[in-house]
Amino acid sequence: MLIAAILACFFGLSMLFAPEQMMQNMATASDTSSFNVLQWAGNMLVAIGLINFLARNDAGSVALRAVMIGNIFLHAGGLIVDLRQHMTGFVNASGLATGAVVHVLLIIGFVYYLRKMGAQQAS
Repeated sequence: MLIAAILACFFGLSMLFAPEQMMQNMATASDTSSFNVLQWAGNMLVAIGLINFLARNDAGSVALRAVMIGNIFLHAGGLIVDLRQHMTGFVNASGLATGAVVHVLLIIGFVYYLRKMGAQQAS
């Protein structure tokens, strides 16, 4: 949870305070509207990072399970959107690669710990 929180806050704060740089690193657009939308997304990502950070010490409640499932869907959806936008030419290759690595590793981590949490509750 802590790693996911740190990554979400890092990327979210970068989107909020340096949208031009983030856009240059990941996409082909460079207009004010794109920067504004990136800041909206950054704000949501910081909020998700905060939720993950606050849930990091939960021992295995139903709420933690919901947060973990939500994170899996967030990253699976993000990966699909990144792939689709790369195929349309909006997301460049380095943006796709960076996003894919982060999304896939976090999906694996959340699935692993969700399964581990389920196994512990079953025993």
